[in-house]
Amino acid sequence: MKDIFVTDLENVKKFYGVIDRINHKLTGVERMGLIFSDPGYGKTRTALHYAANNGAVMIRTKKLMTGRWLLEEIVEELGASPAWKSKDLFGQAVHLLQSRPRTIILDEIDYFTSDSKVIETMRDLHDIARCPMLFIGMGQADKKLMRYPHLYDRFVDIVKFEKLDQHDVQEMASQVSEVRFEEEAVEKMTTESQGRIREIIKLMHRAEASARANKSKTVSAKDIK
Repeated sequence: MKDIFVTDLENVKKFYGVIDRINHKLTGVERMGLIFSDPGYGKTRTALHYAANNGAVMIRTKKLMTGRWLLEEIVEELGASPAWKSKDLFGQAVHLLQSRPRTIILDEIDYFTSDSKVIETMRDLHDIARCPMLFIGMGQADKKLMRYPHLYDRFVDIVKFEKLDQHDVQEMASQVSEVRFEEEAVEKMTTESQGRIREIIKLMHRAEASARANKSKTVSAKDIK
């Protein structure tokens, strides 16, 4: 298998659509977005690829994370040493984002959906620094964040990632695999994986190994196990 990121997937296209809509320069228009879904549909994988290639600040939130801890990680990602006082730390984050604008991506936002202080701190940072900010969460993240209307109203785009369909899986197989997958094999892989990227990659890897062992250049449905 080739270690490449497949950009021609429907969920990836959705992600970049959200990025385009929050990275505008219109005065008075909010710059926040939300992407959510059940696990395994490529949210984090896509965000990491975008951040690595576009200079975005990506933070994976943690269960024990406080607002200060989150601000410290943002400041460190922006290349500075965090200020000691919370007031100065917030001002530092604002200054860094204003002087060198960056998109902030917060993954696993579900950890914060019951912590109003962290949620409101991120809203304040967005409002004052005018920085694009993307939240990424699990299947109920949109509903959980509705309890914060002042935040929720700032989402210019809310997108749900869906299961990968047969076209997506075919696209992955054609770009990632070093052997050819027959149509029936792609169909079976789509069904067996339930449209989850991690499962698709596992099935593809095993099928490739089987094909190499049998000195075959194609993968059939019976090779998907």
